[in-house]
Amino acid sequence: MKHIELLATKALLEEVGTTPKPGLVDLLGSGGHTDMDCHTFEASAYALQPYFGRMAELGSVWGGSLPRLFAEIRTIGLEAEKAMFAVTKGVNTHKGMLFSVGVLSAASAYALSHYESTDSDLLCSLAIGMTRQTLEEEFKQILNKTTKTHGEELYAKQGVRGIRGEVMDGFASVRTLCLPWYGEYLRQGRDPNLARLQVLLTLMANVTDTNVLYRHDEKTQRYVHQSALHILEKGGAFTDEGMALIEKLDRTFTEKKISCGGCADLLGVTIFLNDLSLLDKEISSAKVVNW
Repeated sequence: MKHIELLATKALLEEVGTTPKPGLVDLLGSGGHTDMDCHTFEASAYALQPYFGRMAELGSVWGGSLPRLFAEIRTIGLEAEKAMFAVTKGVNTHKGMLFSVGVLSAASAYALSHYESTDSDLLCSLAIGMTRQTLEEEFKQILNKTTKTHGEELYAKQGVRGIRGEVMDGFASVRTLCLPWYGEYLRQGRDPNLARLQVLLTLMANVTDTNVLYRHDEKTQRYVHQSALHILEKGGAFTDEGMALIEKLDRTFTEKKISCGGCADLLGVTIFLNDLSLLDKEISSAKVVNW
């Protein structure tokens, strides 16, 4: 399952390499952060790489229930998190993507083994089967916890489910808002960096970002939505006017320390699912040739 491990790592690297991302770490700077840069993210991605491989290997041989597979890969995820924090000196670079891409790494290997496919709809359905039962139960228990993570605090106060909600719903935001368009942009020959920026803007215009809510408030979240939507109306990353507005928003978000980390995670998921869909087409083509 080395190819899945490599595609997962590629998604993490291409997400941070997308530039300029308003308020986020990219190749030009640290955005609204003071404790990380692109090199921190690159070191984190490579530290996580073998763990994505282990999750994929487990998925490829799994014969039990999908919820049990989720439980098993979470133990690998805890090891991966320690490896991440070791190279980042305690900075959280990829917890959201470790969770989401980890689930998809196991799901894609399971799908290859059982269905000879990495079709996006199939993978998202498997993600639901793996996680929904467990995460629904965990959400019920959050209200009674005395110590909560940032995401758990937001759920307790506002009912916002963040990346766990995205995963248990089969990445609905990615499937409906991003994935078809991202693939089409690339088929059209669009610059991949600009295509990824356009995806990020689409997410920023539509998704409730737990990172924005936790570090700021609902008013700031509305400002993010409105700003991204305005840029998209001007053509987004595919027009000179749109790019000028993106660069201006980057300066503003950096100054105000607004960082849409949740949307950045979903950009990474979009990249990964698109690459896996391309792999599925290669598999289908090979089946035709062999027949």
